[in-house]
Order: sequence, then structure tokens, then C-alpha cells
Amino acid sequence: MPQRRPTDTRLEELAEKKAQIDAQIDALSARRRLEQKKDEDRIKWLLGNLVFDNLSAEPALQSIVRRDLPDRLTQRDRTRGLWQKLFPDDGKAQP
Repeated sequence: MPQRRPTDTRLEELAEKKAQIDAQIDALSARRRLEQKKDEDRIKWLLGNLVFDNLSAEPALQSIVRRDLPDRLTQRDRTRGLWQKLFPDDGKAQP
């Protein structure tokens, strides 16, 4: 059986280390993406609460929500009557 050359062994060792480093990079990247997603979700939640809390006091904000929210409502949202819960005094049904 032919003996392995030191170069071949070293190449295999380096390839294995490279695979380990690539796996670590992938894990750190995934963790960073998860943290960014959590931050984004938190910002959306905070903004949503800010809008919701100020909706009744700000006619301009109400106008924006009335104009843009219907396009974001899913069929499930409509079935649950979320528009009517948000605007209970609205005489007409949400478009």
C-alpha cells in the first residue's frame, strides 16, 4: 500500500478545518439574522402600539389607517370583524 504524502494529509486537515469554520460562520450568520428579525418584530410591535394608542386622538392618523388598512386585512381578519373592532362607530362595513 502506498504511503500518503504529507501534503495530502495536510490538505485533508485544512479542508476539515475549513468545513468547521464554514459551519461556524453559517451558525453566526443565522444567529445574526434571528436577532435582526427579533429587533424588526419589536420595532413593528412598538410602532403598532403607538399607532393604536393614538388612533382615536389623531384624525389624520385615522384617515391613513382607514385608507391603507383594508388592503392589509386577510379574509380571516375580515371574518373576525377586526375592522369593526377597530372602528366600532363606522356605519359601513370595511371594504
